Amino acid sequence: MLEVIKALIYGIVEGITEWLPVSSTGHLILVDEFVRLGASHAFKEMFNVVIQLGAILAVVVLYFQKLNPFSKKKTKEERTQTISLWMKVVVACIPAGVLGIFFFYWMEAHFHNYI
Repeated sequence: MLEVIKALIYGIVEGITEWLPVSSTGHLILVDEFVRLGASHAFKEMFNVVIQLGAILAVVVLYFQKLNPFSKKKTKEERTQTISLWMKVVVACIPAGVLGIFFFYWMEAHFHNYI
């Protein structure tokens, strides 16, 4: 039962911090320093992915009509603006993806801790 309460605390922290312009992953790392789940490292990693997926899906559901360029409710200009937004997001993700590929292990060792 105690592990369920700990998981609930993780969920509350993730739900609140997903909306803030700071890293929700960082908050989960901090919570893990104070409220340790009694599970293996592999389970904790998967738990963090699943709990963040739920928060991201909530954002997608909330903003689906706004982010969907193929919505029937949008005018041609709104569709063009939405597609332009998606193209900008894709272009903006490319540098982070390239850096992530080359420096993944270094970043994991230096940034994936509470310090």
